[in-house]
Amino acid sequence: MSRRGPAAAFAAAVIAAACGCTAAGAGAGAPAAGPPARPTAAARPTPAGSTALAAAGSRHLRYTYVAGLSDGAQARRYGYTLVDMGPYRAAIDALPRGVRALVWLGNYMHWSCRFSSSDASVRQALRHLAGDRKVAGYYIADEADDGLPAYGGHCPDVVAQVTARNRLVHQLAPGAFTYEVITEPGNFAAFAHATDVMGADPYPCLVGHRCDWAKIPAYIAALRAAHVRDYWGVLQAFSLPPWRFPTTAELTRMIRQWQRSDWQGEQTYTWSQGAGSLASRPGLLAVLQQLNSGHL
Repeated sequence: MSRRGPAAAFAAAVIAAACGCTAAGAGAGAPAAGPPARPTAAARPTPAGSTALAAAGSRHLRYTYVAGLSDGAQARRYGYTLVDMGPYRAAIDALPRGVRALVWLGNYMHWSCRFSSSDASVRQALRHLAGDRKVAGYYIADEADDGLPAYGGHCPDVVAQVTARNRLVHQLAPGAFTYEVITEPGNFAAFAHATDVMGADPYPCLVGHRCDWAKIPAYIAALRAAHVRDYWGVLQAFSLPPWRFPTTAELTRMIRQWQRSDWQGEQTYTWSQGAGSLASRPGLLAVLQQLNSGHL
C-alpha cells in the first residue's frame, strides 16, 4: 500500500484536463489535485539526475516525493521536490519553483485485470501535459504485482500490461520517467524492466510490535538480486492498522538502512492516512526534512 483511490476519480481528472479546469487537493494516498498507492535497461531513458544519485549512501536524493499532498509550497518547506497530482495542467503549472509533479494515471485493478484508465483516456490526458517542464514523471501503478496468480491474484498478464502502459506513456511524453510500486520482493525481477523507476514499500512497524529491522535489508538484497537499476525506498510515515506511526528514532533507523542501498529517491507514505496526518507529527516531519535537505 503506497496509495489508494477510487478509479472513477480519474475520469473526472481527464475531463478537467481537457477543459483546462483546476482542482483542489484530495485526501490520502491519491493525487491531491485529482484522485484521493521498462523497456529493457538498454532502451529505457534514464531519469534526469539519476546518474548523480547512483552512489550508495548518497546523502542528497534528487527525487523526494510525498504521497497525498499537492500543496507545493508546503511540500517545499519540508524539502520535497515531487508532489502528488492528477493530470491538471493549470494546477501543475502553478507549482512553486523547485517542485514538480508526479502525475497519477489511475491504478491497475486486480479484480478486473486491467487499468482503471483506458489507453484512450491516457492519450487524452497526456495531450495536454506532454512537454510540460513541471511534470517530472508519471505514476503508472501501485502494487500491481498483487494481481499475479502466485500471490493470490488472477492476472497472469499484469507484467505485460504494465510494460505496455509504460511504453504508451513514453510515446506520448518522451523525456518524463515512469514509476511503479512493487510490494513483494519475489516480484522485483518480473517487474524490473516494466517502468523506469521502481518503488519498494517494506513497512517494518506494526501496531503492538517492535519494528522488524530485517525487513528493509531483505528488500534491498532482493532489489539487487533482481538487478533493479533505479529504485526508491517508500518510507513508513502513517498509521493504519496493522501499521502504526513510527517514532522519530524508528524512522531515522529506516532511513539509515535505506542509505546503505543504491536508492535514488524516497517516497513518503503518506501525508494523511487512517488515524492521522503527518502534519500532526512534527518530529517525523523534522526527520524527513533533514533527509530531504541532505543533512541526515
